[in-house]
Amino acid sequence: MKNQTLKIAYLFLATLAVACSENDEPMYVGERIAQIVAESDNPAKDGTPTIQNLMDAGAQEIIATQEQYEEAIADENATDSIYTLTRLQEIVDEVNSKLVSNDGTFETLKWSDEFNSDGQPSSEKWNYDIGNGDWGWGNGEKQYYTKRSDNVTIENGSLKITAKKEGYGGKSYTSARLKTQGKYSFTYGKLEVRAKLPKGGGTWPAIWMLGNNISTVGWPACGEIDIMEHKGNDVGYISSAIHNNSGSGATPFFHGLDKPDVTDEFHVYGVIWTSKKIQFTVDGNIHYTYNPAVKNDNNWPFNKRQFIILNVAMGGTLGGNIDNGFTEGTMEIDYVRLYQ
Repeated sequence: MKNQTLKIAYLFLATLAVACSENDEPMYVGERIAQIVAESDNPAKDGTPTIQNLMDAGAQEIIATQEQYEEAIADENATDSIYTLTRLQEIVDEVNSKLVSNDGTFETLKWSDEFNSDGQPSSEKWNYDIGNGDWGWGNGEKQYYTKRSDNVTIENGSLKITAKKEGYGGKSYTSARLKTQGKYSFTYGKLEVRAKLPKGGGTWPAIWMLGNNISTVGWPACGEIDIMEHKGNDVGYISSAIHNNSGSGATPFFHGLDKPDVTDEFHVYGVIWTSKKIQFTVDGNIHYTYNPAVKNDNNWPFNKRQFIILNVAMGGTLGGNIDNGFTEGTMEIDYVRLYQ
């Protein structure tokens, strides 16, 4: 019943602005809940509002997740409250403030995939890029991405992304690229991915993120956060990078470090993202911090939501020459965890 009431309370945002404009007296939360209950046989399934509904209702600066706002509303015991949209905006601001002022100590697990069920990855959490994109996804990559079990599967508690030498889709290699685009995105938090990287010259595994607004503003204006990249031609050297309008492609915002056993052992690759800076970690140790002294649209598009990407590319601008003897290589991922 709590979840049902919470959803009902949240639903009023989409219509409250209209209700207030049509009446001399504002429609309070309790009144709107009563109205929804009276009009619907099953209010919980009457439609759960989205972030867009919030914005349409007039709420400003929506940067957190729907879940975070719902939790804050539930804490207010909305069923008995008499506050208006003004109070709801204050709640939104309070949730945002906690994210923006955070010093990087994110402790609450908000989203994760532990890959505990054998078979295909969850369709509720992951989408795929398919094919070879435009000029090999902009990098001259040689693989054709699929979502076949040959290239992506879950076995024994690990997600396995396998690049193979085989003719498919007009290319000589196949692999997979998973993304949470359209499924999950976030602003600010600590993301950690425990992974073991593939072997083979020419492999290019990556754990990274892109701005949700890439379809409207394009790249690099959307912002890109590369948590981990590795070249199979330079085994044991991993790197992290930032791409935006102030530096992209051969970006100056880059740092690498030696980790000799990355293809034999699991390590935790992470990013700590606040409104002030972005820190990259390996096994919990910070190795690079991006923190422009003066932030603007060119160097800091990182006040908007981003989605997660996991992939193994072949060749291209970073992967380089592919070993003639390469047959296949697998990146194993134990978990993906997002804390806020």
